[in-house]
Amino acid sequence: MVPGRTRRRSLIQLAGAAALGALAPPRLAEAEPLSDPERARLAGGELVSVPFDLNLPEGDYLGGVSYAVVRARPAEVMAVLADPDAYRAILPMTLETRLIARRGRDATVFFRQGTRLGSAGYVLLVRTESDTTVRFWLDASRPHEIADLWGYFRVLPWTASSSLLTYAALLHLDFGVVKLLFSQKIREIAMTTPGLIRAYVEGHPRLGTPP
Repeated sequence: MVPGRTRRRSLIQLAGAAALGALAPPRLAEAEPLSDPERARLAGGELVSVPFDLNLPEGDYLGGVSYAVVRARPAEVMAVLADPDAYRAILPMTLETRLIARRGRDATVFFRQGTRLGSAGYVLLVRTESDTTVRFWLDASRPHEIADLWGYFRVLPWTASSSLLTYAALLHLDFGVVKLLFSQKIREIAMTTPGLIRAYVEGHPRLGTPP
């Protein structure tokens, strides 16, 4: 992890998260450029994660940005990110996903995440915004057992046969015991997402570049 109050602030840019609701995705600004040590860690197969928090009138948001290098071309990684059938495999603690609707580059997807001891269901709007970016945000017009969630995936070339995957997200929990006891654990688990995506893509017989 790379802490730092200044860096965390520079990662965040609001676009009226509460007011926009389901109309348009809230925005997270671009993360600062990776440092040489971070790039070296990524080249060595590590995940690089930066935690950050945000205080809004609606409540406290926790989240971060996490990176991984995937041995596959960007188009192959993006195909997985746009496929709701893959979400159970590539998103941590996902018990159930169900495609509700698809319109052009937008998908409405139901999620249930957690463990056998407890889980939360909600619906995300998932937008393939470009050839490099997928954004997601909570559809607050539908029943939801979390207060808010939004973020993005970005996939850019790393080498001729590999990609740099960026995952950024902010989560707002509004129920006491879970928020008190498990917020940091939820963040840690969420930041492993690029690693799960890498394992899925590189392990897929039709995707990725052999080691």
